[in-house]
This record gives sequence, C-alpha cells and structure tokens, in this order.
Amino acid sequence: MDCPVCTKPKGFLWSLERETLVLLSFIMLAIFFGITGFVVQRYHASQQALGGRWYRRGEAALKANRPEEAVKCFHTALVYSRDNDIYQMRLAEALVEANRLAEAKVYLQSLLERQPGSGQVNLELARLSAKSHDITEALRYYHTAVFGAWVEDPGEHRLEVRFELCKFLLENNLNNQAEAEIIALQTELPPDARLHAEVGGMFMQVGDYRRALEEYQRALKLNSKLPGAWAGAGKAAFQLADYLAARRYLQRAVEADPKDTEAAQKLEISRLAVEFDPFERRLSERESSRRAVAAFRQALSRLKHCAQSRGISLQAGQSAGPFSDVYSKVIKMQPKVSLTNLRRNTDLIPNVMDLVLQMEETAQQACGTPPPIDQALLLVSRTRGNTEQ
Repeated sequence: MDCPVCTKPKGFLWSLERETLVLLSFIMLAIFFGITGFVVQRYHASQQALGGRWYRRGEAALKANRPEEAVKCFHTALVYSRDNDIYQMRLAEALVEANRLAEAKVYLQSLLERQPGSGQVNLELARLSAKSHDITEALRYYHTAVFGAWVEDPGEHRLEVRFELCKFLLENNLNNQAEAEIIALQTELPPDARLHAEVGGMFMQVGDYRRALEEYQRALKLNSKLPGAWAGAGKAAFQLADYLAARRYLQRAVEADPKDTEAAQKLEISRLAVEFDPFERRLSERESSRRAVAAFRQALSRLKHCAQSRGISLQAGQSAGPFSDVYSKVIKMQPKVSLTNLRRNTDLIPNVMDLVLQMEETAQQACGTPPPIDQALLLVSRTRGNTEQ
C-alpha cells in the first residue's frame, strides 16, 4: 500500500510548513510581548515605588519645617512619576514655604490648566497671591475656591475657605469687605459653638457689635461653658451701651476666668454705669434726680482734682483755658443741682448730664484715663440712656 504522505503533492507540504512557521512566529511574538509587558510593568511599578518613597521623604521634611529639603524630595518624586498631580501640588506648597513664590506659581498654574475648577488648586493660588500682597488676585482665587470642586467633604472645605478669606481681609484692614464676607459665612455655620464664637470675634473686629452679640449668644446656647464666649458677649454688649446685659455676661466671664483682667475692668465700669445712669426708663423721679446729683458731684470732684494736679486754679477771673470755660458753666448750674430742684424740674437732668460730660472730658484730656467711676460717667453721659433693662 502506498504511503499517504508520499502521495501528497509538493505544494501541500510547503503550505503545511508555512503554516507551522507562522504559528511558531505568533507563539514567539506572544512570548516576547508578554515578557516585554511584564518587564515594562515591573519597571513602572518600580518607578512608582521610588516616586512614593521620595514623596514620603518630602512630607517628612515639610512636617519638620525643612522646606528646601522637601522641594528636592518632591522634585525627585516627580522624576519618577511626572503626571502625579498630588506630587506637583505638594511641590508647589513646599516652594511657597521656602518663599520661592514665582516657581510655586508656575506649578500651580500648570495644575489649574488641567483642573480649572479645583477648589484646592485655587485655594493654594489664593494663599500664594496673599503672600505676594496681591489682594485683587487673592480675592478672585478665594472666591473660586469657595465654589470650586473638592474631592472630599466639599461643605467642610468651603466653610474653611470662607473663614480663611475673612481672616485675610481682616489682616489687611479691609473691614467693609470683611463684614460682607463674615455675613455670608454666618449663614452657613453649622450648630457648632466654637465656630459661632469665632464669627462673633470677627464681627467685633469690624465693629458690628450687634451681630457679634448675636453670635456669642448662639454659641452660649450651644455650649454655656465655652471659654471666652461669656466675655465676648459682655464686651459686645458693653460696646452697644447695654451695660445691664454687659454686667450680666461679664460677671459670668469673671467667674469662669478670674484672670481675665479686661473682663473684670469692664464689669466694674458696667456696674457703675448701671448705678449712675439717671436715664433708665423705670426709675422714679426721685431716683433719677438722685443719680444726676451724684454724677454732677463726682464729675466736679474729678475736675478739681485734675486741675489741682496740673497746678491750675479754677477761681473766677483766672484764665485756665478749657478748665475756665467748663468751670464757669459749673458755677451757673451748681445752685440748680439739688435733689429737691431736680425732682421739680426733671427736664433739667439732661442739661446736668451734658455738663457732667464736659467736666469729665476736660479732665480726661488733661489728666488721662480716669478711674472706673469717671469712665462710667463718661459712657452714661454720652449714650444717654441706651442701657436696657
């Protein structure tokens, strides 16, 4: 019987050999690419590992307040991982710490081109502009950061940016702009006593004492033991000339912190202001008159003592500048300042307190800050019964 293979034509054998060679070639190529892919994968993994190692060194250097060393570490990390945004961000932050602001800005703007809506990148650019004293640019970046995209906890980050923006404006004495930003911040506050007290302090800095008091009151409702909140509320009420409320808050503040000398001083002045105020609405005519007489006598005593310490005579006919002017008015008013007369003529009490104010201001200009009782009389005379019960 003939051999089957031997009976096949030569073309068939050549085709079989060709297919075998092609198959073997594919197998060899697959093995080659597999090995190459494995090698490349191992290479990239090695590069990433080296980048991560240098990144961690940079983080440690930043924490140890060695920014120049951190810059070198983050630079090296980027050599091994060129497209890593985190490494680039940390390099920019290290450059800022090293006061290499121009270089930092280049990296941050590069990041911004890739992530224009990034809250973090805009925040870092805002900080950089603030450090460069470019207020207009800083404000633009801060506002973009507030409404920018954040990977985690966007609400918390936006609140933090608002706080930072407000502090930036306050530090640069831009109080009108700061007040507007603080009001915006106020509307977003969570029920956190510490944050409400912090915003209260900001309102104090811009002179918005009414809103400051409201924020301290909210803080105290959330935590009546919060350090500084009673003092803050007392100082705000004091500025609003609500000495009765100030006395109440400041009393709690001093009880909580006996070492708070400012609170203690304002407490004493508030107490005296409440006791001497003849304009308090619920007072009887007798009590209003009694307080006006007491205020007049105290102010006159202060005026005489100050003049004596400066060697100034208040006797009629001798010129002593402001002292002579105010004392001549005192001589005319003095016969009318009695409990009996003021009870019959309560409309005279405002005139008496106007003269009390003149005496106290004249003495203050010549002799400096007066004792607490005279400070209280100055406040009462100026505010004219703003104290509320």
